This record gives sequence, structure tokens and C-alpha cells, in this order.
Amino acid sequence: MASLEQYRAKRDFRKTAEPAGKLSRSGKKAAGIFVIHKHAATRLHYDLRLEHDGVLWSWAVTRGPSLDPHEKRLAVHVEDHPIDYAPFEGTIPKGEYGGGSVIVWDEGKWIPEGDPAKAMKKGHIGFELEGHKLHGRWHLVRLKPRSGEKRDNWLLIKSDDAAARPGEDILKQEPKSVKSGLTIEEVGEGKTAKGAKPKVWHSNKPAAAGKARAGPAKRLEFIEPQLATLEKDAPSGDDWLHEVKFDGYRMQAQIAGSEVRLLTRAGLDWTSKFDGPVTAALAGLKCRDAIIDGEIIVLADSGVSSFALLQA
Repeated sequence: MASLEQYRAKRDFRKTAEPAGKLSRSGKKAAGIFVIHKHAATRLHYDLRLEHDGVLWSWAVTRGPSLDPHEKRLAVHVEDHPIDYAPFEGTIPKGEYGGGSVIVWDEGKWIPEGDPAKAMKKGHIGFELEGHKLHGRWHLVRLKPRSGEKRDNWLLIKSDDAAARPGEDILKQEPKSVKSGLTIEEVGEGKTAKGAKPKVWHSNKPAAAGKARAGPAKRLEFIEPQLATLEKDAPSGDDWLHEVKFDGYRMQAQIAGSEVRLLTRAGLDWTSKFDGPVTAALAGLKCRDAIIDGEIIVLADSGVSSFALLQA
């Protein structure tokens, strides 16, 4: 059963800005939020947190996550954290438990394969991540404890799928917080996100030359898209149509008056990532309100979609 007793016993909330938190009433839903905190404590590490049963299951990944399926990263299972710890960013005072700077290195949605509680007990949790930096399928595998060892050691492993990137170092490529845009060093120096570039919520470009677009309309609600189910064989018969699988980002485009938004399949706002030709093309459509489900891709010279080119 989820509990925050160990979490609270380790911290003095009169000295640290970390939230005391409480058990969430979210229940044992099939999916939830995930967050990875980059934590410059005595030793720099990355804390992986997965929402389940009203808390955040937590692992300290000593060398951080890797997109290379051949890289197995040690992940030490630690105490559950409260859900409202997810957006925490700042510096834990020196001398306090976990003293050091913390940033939200990545966040988004995690989707477990099967029952997470049973998988936790078994010692093998398979799941999918839909974040800003991390995507695709992952595994957490518990290691057999050595004699006298007290730590609950696991391995964090990336699946060999379309989101895998052997030989690349996502930690060096993407060092900043997805929340504030600051580095761990800048947070340690006391800097804030005041100078960070604000999110772009809409396009001010005209729909067509010489034509003005209507003013802002009521913002549309996110609609969770249907997802494909993996099967060994494709269905046959006249009732089925088939198309090529594009290797890109599934995206929901929302047009409400003059506002254009691009949301990931988990509901994260990625408008600023594709502001320009994509948002301009959507703003040019002859409609006032629309929700469009699609995929953003980049075609290689061969005409096949390339996820590597899209990331670049």
C-alpha cells in the first residue's frame, strides 16, 4: 500500500521547500504522469518517478536514462514521493536529506504494460513514456540482491524500438529543465525563469494574403486519441484499409479562432516546438474551429519518414 511516512520522516519541512504532500485520490488508473528530476546532490543523478496509487514510485538512476538499448542503467528504488513533488524545482538546503539543486529534466505521461502493482511485485515493469525528451518503450528490471545488500537495485533499459538512439547521449544534448529552461547549475546559482522564452500559444500570421482571420475563440478541450494495438498479423477482408506507418510525432492540432495549438497524444503543449510553417498552414485553413488528429513527419530523400531527421 502506498505511503509517504518514509518520505516525510527523512525531511524537515521547516527547512526545505519540498512539499510535505498527501496521498492523491487519483486511484489506481492505468496510466499517469511521469517526471525525471535531475538532482545535483552529493552525486549527480536522475530521479525517475512514476505515478501509481496516489504517489510517485521513485528510482534514483545513478547515470541517468540512456536511449541506447544496450546501455543498462542502475536504478535504486527509493521511497515513494507525493504527487505534488512532480513540479518541484529549486535547491534543497545543504545538510538536509538530498541537499542540492533539482530541475524537472523531463515530464509527461507513462503507460504501463498490464497491472503495475503485479509488475512491481514480480520485479519487471514494462511501460511506454510520452515526454518532451523520452519516448517509446522502457523496462525496469529488479536485480537479485547480493548477500547483505540493503538497497533495492533495478536496471532501467530502453527497448529497441523507433525511439531508440544507439550512440547518442540525450543527457548532453538536452541538459535543461523542461519547466524553466534553466540548467542545474543556473538553479544552483539562484537564477529563475524570468528571462525564459514564453510559450507560443498561437500564430499571428494571416490565413491568406489580404484576408483577416477571426478573433480568439473559446479554447478547445483535449480529446485523448485512439492508439493502435500491436498484433502479429494485419486483419484481412473488405472491411479493412491499410496505410504505411509514419515514424514521427502523433499530434493533435486545435484551431480555435486565431489560436492554433499542437498537443501530443498525452496532451502536452508542443506548439512552440513547431511554430512556423506548420502553425501557419493550420492557421490558413478555412475554418473557425477544428480538431485535427495527425502525425508530424519529415521525409528522407527516399520518401520514407525519418525520425532522426525530425528530431534534427
